[in-house]
Amino acid sequence: MRILVTGGAGFIGSHFVEHLIANGHHVTVLDNFSTGKRANLSSVLRSKSLVIARGDIRRIPRSFPKLGRVDRVCHLAAMTDVQASIRDPLLASDVNLTGTLRVLEAARNLGAERVIFASSAAVYGSPSMFPITEEVDVSPISPYGASKAASELYCRSFEENHGIEAVSLRYFNVYGPRQVSSQYSGVISVFARRLLRRLPITISGDGSQSRDFVFVTDVVDATIAAVEKPLRSRVFNIASGRETTILNLAEKMQEIAGVSSQLRFESPRKGDIRRSVADISRARSELGFFPRSSLHDGLTATIQWFCHRN
Repeated sequence: MRILVTGGAGFIGSHFVEHLIANGHHVTVLDNFSTGKRANLSSVLRSKSLVIARGDIRRIPRSFPKLGRVDRVCHLAAMTDVQASIRDPLLASDVNLTGTLRVLEAARNLGAERVIFASSAAVYGSPSMFPITEEVDVSPISPYGASKAASELYCRSFEENHGIEAVSLRYFNVYGPRQVSSQYSGVISVFARRLLRRLPITISGDGSQSRDFVFVTDVVDATIAAVEKPLRSRVFNIASGRETTILNLAEKMQEIAGVSSQLRFESPRKGDIRRSVADISRARSELGFFPRSSLHDGLTATIQWFCHRN
């Protein structure tokens, strides 16, 4: 298949592109390289099956019609920082919502049969029923979550009006090699950096809040399946189906790294949820999705990757 991947040089996108090419697909990556890196694609840069285009999803390059028809569009590009979305909700809406509309319009112009949209567990907000199924009410509590929820609706409207299959994958807490480490990025990358530098670990809240951590290669497996398989449903939780508290996470990472860092606690952050764990039975039945990486193995691989880059 011919596949367009937005954000294909980023954390999840680069792993995804590598697997698409290994599966024999022809891939065009659109990335503005604000967080993505060409180095993330170093293993496939010389592949004749890969084209890289620098561009912003809000301003799809006019040269894109020269691609001809594409079979699938995988929209992974986004502003993913919850705290930044609270500080600047207009930017979050511009990138995530307007950007998604631009990608959907490009998909229509390129004749794509299916769009796979990287949504988020943030669309659920703070549900009261666990594990979280896809039928739980969508009630985001951050501008980031709201932009993802609204984007899902636009995806659905394009399917209804233009016949493009629109599949939304609600990623939970994805982690692994290549994840950007900054103050507000994935907690595992932040903890790994601080552990390896022998710095204290700061935990927002009391550490009893929980998350459903899923390793990046498992997310890639699910996304590949959403590209290749015939599907009945249009929304899927992509997660491990296992719940881990932030305090337990910090302790596991200290054990794996062989480092005992001081734990510091601060006030909870706005937009953070208290508890998260997914029901992944729909993804199991339709995508054949069975997460293969244990939290211990995934953390070990992630810490080793950061260790080699410190």
